[in-house]
Amino acid sequence: MACTDMGNVSRVLPALHPTIGYDTEGARHHTAPFARYGNSPGADRAVLDGAIALAHVGVELATDPAQRRRCLDLLTARRPASDGASRA
Repeated sequence: MACTDMGNVSRVLPALHPTIGYDTEGARHHTAPFARYGNSPGADRAVLDGAIALAHVGVELATDPAQRRRCLDLLTARRPASDGASRA
């Protein structure tokens, strides 16, 4: 089960939105029992797994010219034209 408001962000900015979970013994999101699992060893491991995965993406973008170019092209395409460019 996953729950986030990341969709609101990714409508504006490119975003990674993986799902990394940890055991909550069935506790439902946004409840006190669910919150108690947020400082568990499993939650700590999930944070580390996410950080390592994101670091791998950064390394690939830094070392692979084709991936870097693809990413920069996508960012450029998403940027709105500046006032000066739209009047030209």
